[in-house]
Amino acid sequence: MSVRAKALSFPADKQSIRLAQISDPHLFADKGAEFLGLNPWDSFSAILSELRYEPLDMVIGTGDLSQDHSIEAYRHFADGVRGLGVPVSALPGNHDAFDRMELGLEGSGVMLDRRIILGPWQLLQLDSTVLGLPGGHLNHHRLEWLEAVLNYSSAYHTLIALHHHPLDTGCVWLDQHRLDNGQEFNDLIRRFETVKGVVWGHVHQEMDERLDHIRMLAAPSTSIQFRPHCRDFSLDNLQPGYRLLTLNADGSIDTSIKRLSGDRFQPDRTASGY
Repeated sequence: MSVRAKALSFPADKQSIRLAQISDPHLFADKGAEFLGLNPWDSFSAILSELRYEPLDMVIGTGDLSQDHSIEAYRHFADGVRGLGVPVSALPGNHDAFDRMELGLEGSGVMLDRRIILGPWQLLQLDSTVLGLPGGHLNHHRLEWLEAVLNYSSAYHTLIALHHHPLDTGCVWLDQHRLDNGQEFNDLIRRFETVKGVVWGHVHQEMDERLDHIRMLAAPSTSIQFRPHCRDFSLDNLQPGYRLLTLNADGSIDTSIKRLSGDRFQPDRTASGY
């Protein structure tokens, strides 16, 4: 079983790694297309404009890069993040078609590697998608790989990224589409003190929970937002956003949510489906 990694280069005396997590842009081939009443390319571009003012070392994209599965949408994503001037990684979400995602990102520099070394940290990217289903699952091979890497790499603090949520959000409709073996995943990672954080997308809202010693974090979408703690599908008026993470040399994580100011990006609140 391969535990090979892509290593990013940082100065030896660097005390922390600063990341931005962007998620669920739901881009189309047509940059003028709307998603539930909001133009996702415009909001994604506005987020990128904000990120250019952040002192970043890397950006993580946690899935649903495309809404229409088009190669062009992935190229739009790659063209947009290229202007940030920092390494970018990405993983698929349930709205992505991974074969087209690979083609669209080919040659762009966007990393699809499962394991990336960031100084004293490692980022492990897990594909939690199931073909044709909105919910997620980590199959035996992916969990076996995760356990092998964690056993092998005890010298590194670990941040894990995936698309689907391993914890309930409190939204009844949304929790039907969570990681269906989230308890198995949670039981595995809590055995390793080196796992310091888990980040995911999919839920279009912020979450900041604790699982023993592990920070469990969800990011808002760069497009539409889901209203928290609701029974049925409901959109929120909160603006698109992203999560900032500082990975410190001692294994601690500092994090915050940033959102676009004003009320420019408003969804169609009468929309009944996702």
